[in-house]
Amino acid sequence: MPFKYTNKDNISLPLAVWLMHDSYDYDKRENVISATSLLKPTRALTLIQQNKGLDKTVDIMNLVSARMGSAIHAIAEEAWTDRHNITKALETLQMSNLDNKVVINPQNGGHYTKDYIPVYVEQRHEKEIDGFIISGKYDLVVDGTVSDYKSTSVWTYIFDSNALKYTQQGSIYKWLAPDRIKDTVIEIHYIFTDWSSSQAARDPKYPQTRVITKEYPLWSLDQTEHYIRTKLKEFKGCLDKSQNDLPQCTKEELWESDTKYKYYKNPAKMARATKNYDTLDEANARLATDGRVGTVVTVPGEVKACRYCEVSDICEQAQNLIQQGRLVL
Repeated sequence: MPFKYTNKDNISLPLAVWLMHDSYDYDKRENVISATSLLKPTRALTLIQQNKGLDKTVDIMNLVSARMGSAIHAIAEEAWTDRHNITKALETLQMSNLDNKVVINPQNGGHYTKDYIPVYVEQRHEKEIDGFIISGKYDLVVDGTVSDYKSTSVWTYIFDSNALKYTQQGSIYKWLAPDRIKDTVIEIHYIFTDWSSSQAARDPKYPQTRVITKEYPLWSLDQTEHYIRTKLKEFKGCLDKSQNDLPQCTKEELWESDTKYKYYKNPAKMARATKNYDTLDEANARLATDGRVGTVVTVPGEVKACRYCEVSDICEQAQNLIQQGRLVL
């Protein structure tokens, strides 16, 4: 989908040049679907395909998160191709005995000892299935374990809101490259963009360091292939449908928060709710207990995923959520 850019916040030229630089290796083949695209809701995946030739308007400011993520991935790739840097890291971690065993991006047919440690960095793999080509480029595979660097908020880690996606993403990578990815977990390396040292000191449940590694389980190859075939079948069945007939994005896909019911005992003082409830019945029960002198205000769940969807500006579901006050783009 071609892009047109706006600069609503009057960003300077140096920032604009950086933000508008897109180094992603796009594949223009019509039947190619990337591993990460396959994880998108079927509605979004279909709208993207149906509107490939249309221009999409993007404001430069909205590219900040993507470019920060790209910068982190770029330096991670560079770090793993710097042999001296690897040696220093192994020394620091008291693992110097492994230095002569680590081989970066080993080629088939290379002459290595049987106990060498293969490390594959930013390698792309693809496989054809049901008329489509599934393509994926993992960040890192170290001795059979696939890794991915994620620059994200602390709350994504605390609520573990992307746990299923991490499992799905790692499983598709393993399905694409089972000869290289042999472990049953994916390692997610969190790099927090909003970490607070003071909050870490106050709250033991808050991440205690700015970077953390966490493992997520991978599916079997059979389960992964079943997921891919099922998603592709649903996608193909939607390609000729109008928006009205496309499946709606689910609450989970929308990253929708739960609806809250705010109870105010004194309707004249609405600055702060007396108590928040998860169900309307609970709120109404409190209202009845207090002699029905108060009031209950329903606050619909907020939707966040659409802010990162490339077709939100043409999606009727997203526009309806905006009208309901549940989505702010």
